[in-house]
Amino acid sequence: MSGTINIGGSVYQGEGNTYHNPVGRDQIRERPVVSGSGTAGASTRADIGVLTVLEQETRAVVAALQGLSGYRTVLLPSGATAYEAELTTPDGRVLRIAAMQILSPGLTAAALDHRTLVERYSPEVILLVGIAGGVSDRLRIGDVVIADEIISYDARKETPDGTRRRGRAQTVAAPLGRRLNTFRTAAGSDFTGPDGVPFRLHVGPIGSGNAVVADAQSEIRTWLHTFHDKVLAVETEAAGVAEAFHDQRGPYGWLTIRGISDLADTRKPRDDAFHDLASRHAATVMIELAAYLGSR
Repeated sequence: MSGTINIGGSVYQGEGNTYHNPVGRDQIRERPVVSGSGTAGASTRADIGVLTVLEQETRAVVAALQGLSGYRTVLLPSGATAYEAELTTPDGRVLRIAAMQILSPGLTAAALDHRTLVERYSPEVILLVGIAGGVSDRLRIGDVVIADEIISYDARKETPDGTRRRGRAQTVAAPLGRRLNTFRTAAGSDFTGPDGVPFRLHVGPIGSGNAVVADAQSEIRTWLHTFHDKVLAVETEAAGVAEAFHDQRGPYGWLTIRGISDLADTRKPRDDAFHDLASRHAATVMIELAAYLGSR
């Protein structure tokens, strides 16, 4: 990739023009409203719950929510900070969105904080928003993938003949899949981020597990494409959220929205140069998609 990217005061090389990070660290440091576990009222219910993992992902989601009405932060009993806002849809519905950052990367933390979000807000839909590594030739840095199927690659058996993986695939709930189809028909595939950079939206399966993939010849990549030849990306939290959704009563559906920050190979930038860019693009799709979700 070529060109210059300016993120948080640092300069990186990338394709296209100069990109500027519109949200600084100080912009998500508002003093939160303290809300106890027994508090009733509007802040205890949301239509859409959002989970992020990395700081860059959270900043991008917060920036998107700050562009909506009623934005505020709330300190939850767990110690986590929730970011709340309201989205008015073209048909006049008002959807409440509540976002929260997962404590740490990985499947276990994702599952635990999924529970925290559900117990607090009882959202109809959970969105996992952030970055991923692309494993398809169709993808470019900055593109966004919405996963309609999660393939967990962690379960395996070690034998004298090598590793035998026991993958598990989970698809999105049918009602949510139908809304995703409506969104795709209306919005198309071509988007522009808040940085003015164009990108494309893709929908398809992604692989998820605790291992970070940074090798084009990785056994995990090879296995994933054997399991499903249309796998688009790999990341480290979606399988945890999918499993938590399967095990708990809660929202009717979950979706994973991932901006592509690298191509899951040896070209993966050591300084994570494209995390901000990919996070902003994922948050852009999150807001566009949200108008198609929620029943109220």
